[in-house]
This record gives sequence, C-alpha cells and structure tokens, in this order.
Amino acid sequence: MLFDVSRSLPIPLPAQVAAAVRSAISTGALRPGDEVPSTRVLAAQAGVSRGTVVTAYDQLISEGYLTAIQGAPTRVNPSLPAVVEKESAPAASASCVVRPEPRRRPVISLKPSSGHAGAIRPAAWRQAWREAAADPAVVVEPTGQEALRHAIAEHLRTGRGMTVNDQDVVVTGGTREGLLLALMTLSHGGVLRVGVEDPGHPGLRNIIPLAGHTVVPCAVDDHGVDVGELPADLDALIVTPSFQFPLGASMPAARRTALLEWAAAKDTVIVEDDFNAELRYRTAPLPPLAALQTEARVLTLGTFSTLLSRSVAAGYVTTSCALADELRRTRAALGMPVSAVTQLAIAHLLRNGHVRRNTKAVHNRLSRRRAVIEADVIPQLTGRGAVVTEMAEANGVDLAVTFSEAAARDGFARQLAEHGIEGGRLDALWSGRDDGLILSFAHLSDHDFQRVCVVLGEITRP
Repeated sequence: MLFDVSRSLPIPLPAQVAAAVRSAISTGALRPGDEVPSTRVLAAQAGVSRGTVVTAYDQLISEGYLTAIQGAPTRVNPSLPAVVEKESAPAASASCVVRPEPRRRPVISLKPSSGHAGAIRPAAWRQAWREAAADPAVVVEPTGQEALRHAIAEHLRTGRGMTVNDQDVVVTGGTREGLLLALMTLSHGGVLRVGVEDPGHPGLRNIIPLAGHTVVPCAVDDHGVDVGELPADLDALIVTPSFQFPLGASMPAARRTALLEWAAAKDTVIVEDDFNAELRYRTAPLPPLAALQTEARVLTLGTFSTLLSRSVAAGYVTTSCALADELRRTRAALGMPVSAVTQLAIAHLLRNGHVRRNTKAVHNRLSRRRAVIEADVIPQLTGRGAVVTEMAEANGVDLAVTFSEAAARDGFARQLAEHGIEGGRLDALWSGRDDGLILSFAHLSDHDFQRVCVVLGEITRP
C-alpha cells in the first residue's frame, strides 16, 4: 500500500495514515475482506514508525473499517458494503495504491463551530501519540481509559472549579454522542420532551429528533434561559449557562440558583453543554452548574474538539448524581467509540499542560482577531447597509448580519459563495427567524481569516 504522508502538515501522522486507508476503502481500492499490510510493512513503506500505523489501525478498528482477530491478519471489515464499480473503471491491480482524491474548490465556512483557530503544536501531538502507542496491546475500558478519566477530573477541578470522582466521568465520541448517550440513559425506551435554548446552537438540537424525542424551544434573555418561561413538563433541558450561544450570555448566580431549584422541583434533568467556556478571553471561565451544591440532577457534556482540535472526535459526560450508574451501564452496553490509543494521547496532552498553554494562545489570537473585526469588518458590512449585531460577547468574533430585504441578504450570500465562502443562516439558531446570516470567525485558521477579510473588503467596497 503506497501513499504519501507529510510531517509538514498540522495533521498528526496517524490521522493521515487512517485517512489514506479510508480513502482506499471508499474508492474500492481496498474491498471488504481484503487483507491490509502488517503494521511493520506499512510503516516501512510509508517511512513512519510502527507505533504510528498501530495507532491508525486502532482508530480504524474502533470505527468499524477494519477487523482484527488475534493470530490472523488485519482485514477490511467484511460487513462493509462493496463499492459498485463503473463499467469503464480499470481492473484493480494486485498492489493497492492509495492516491489523493481530486481536489475540490475549498470552501471557507463561517457557520458556527465548536472548534477554534488554535492547534496543539505538531511536536506535542507526535509525542502524545508515541507515548500512547507504546503498548499496542492496551485493553479498552468500557467507560473510558482510567488515565483519561483521571486527567479529565483533574482538568475540571483545576480549570473549572468542579470536583468530580474519576468513576463519574464517562468518555464519549464527542458532545453529540454524549447527548445521545444521555438521552438513551434517561428515556428507558420512551419519548422525552427535551427543552433547548431559543436561539441556540443547532448542533445538539438536531440530534434530539433523530433520537426519536421532542424538541421544545425555550426562550432566553440577556442572562440565559428564562426560568420563569420554562414549560413545566420537560423531561430534560439542555443549557449553556457559561457561554450561551449565540448571544454570549453568562448566567448570573441568582439565575443559576433559580434554574437548579426549578429543575429539582420539576424533576427535570439539566444537561449542561460546556462546549467552549474555557475560550472566554474577556472574563474568567465560570464553574459548571454541577459545581454548585444542588438537589437537581445535572449532566455535564464536554468536548476535546474545542480544547485540542476539531479532528479529535472525543469528549465526555460527567455526573455525580444518581444517574451515574445508569450512564455507565449504557456506555458499557453500547461499547466505547474512542480507541484506547486516542484516549491515552489526549490524557498525555491534558496531563502535561499542553491544553492549558494552547487555551492561553487561543485567547490571545481571539483578542487580536476581535480588534480586526471591530476596526475593519463591521464598518465594511454596515457600509453596505447591513445591520450588524455582535454575538457571543465573551469572545466577540461572531456576527449576526441582517438586511432590509431578503434579496439583499441572498445577493450578499451569493457573492460570498462566488469566493468560496459560506455563512450560516439565522434560522438555524432562532425558531421561525430567517432574516439574516451569522458569520463566525473563531474557528478559522489565520490564513482563512485573512482571506475572508480580504473578500469582505472587496464585495463591500462602494
């Protein structure tokens, strides 16, 4: 199997190897049941360490692309659907050559994202993966590797003021998988009424109907979700009290207390999405709701996409209430979606302070980016006749852009698209609102941010 990997890319080598194998499977170069090269052979061919290939294979096995049986070669999962070849396609050769897919026109998305423009340094990534892959025979623990659960508990204690036992931390495949895990634990086969903030981030809200449950929009104001307006029959309520998206509201102490008292009285489970509280560079991160002494049942969702990289599909759910045992049983029944090596690499980064240093660097980058938006971007948009609302006050790099007419909005969106840029729609955040765009700049690379600023200057020039 021949393919290129590059140490100059910010993508970890194991991720490059895994992507190449996925590409070979998706194009039919590797078929269900095919034997893949041994880790030693592939490492020699690619010019990488054997640990790199072991990590990549481990990830692909956890994703279901490959199967491994002790004493037998690793193969493409026989249960995968075979790729239907076109009649004009040449016959596959004996040697499998994985080539880069044809390049498509890159699209810079300004839609809201849980990621950010920071990235762990490549050297730190490589060190973490080498250490994690040192023992390829590591056993996957049902609720997450002990090293990672301990590292998460320490991170929550030192960075978020939340004391939690290692046993009450459950590793997930990210925030969305964490919500699915929570809903399955709560529902017992029934249909839940799940409250969501309106407006709010669409990522988790879209998961609820897919799981067969009912979405109930709940109004927010400048202090977060309005407790006085909450329906009385909610089974669960998803909130972002530390960083309400997109308004950036930070729920004050009195509102937090009222919310928890309401939840305890109504027996409603609070699901707190703590997706990017650490990225508040203007104010210090507030502690999660679960850090407060309360009789309410609170589940906290966390993700490493924000703290580390959007390419890391891993996160956690933690709770110290009576739901903890049920949550662990659900996790054990579903299986662990995150490979042991990936978990150990994340634990290494948490334990050695890389996450803390990276978060500080992101704060500085967001502050500089905010200055550019205030000095250049907002005046350009208002000069075109748009009404600009600065959203997410805590980081100041998300804008709601509305126009007097739908035609003006659509024309602006088309001009962005002609330059390979897409914005988000406000109707994805507000129920029944479709009068503008959301432009989010926090997750862009420095190159993409500069490109967007240049394009905005061009299309808004009188």
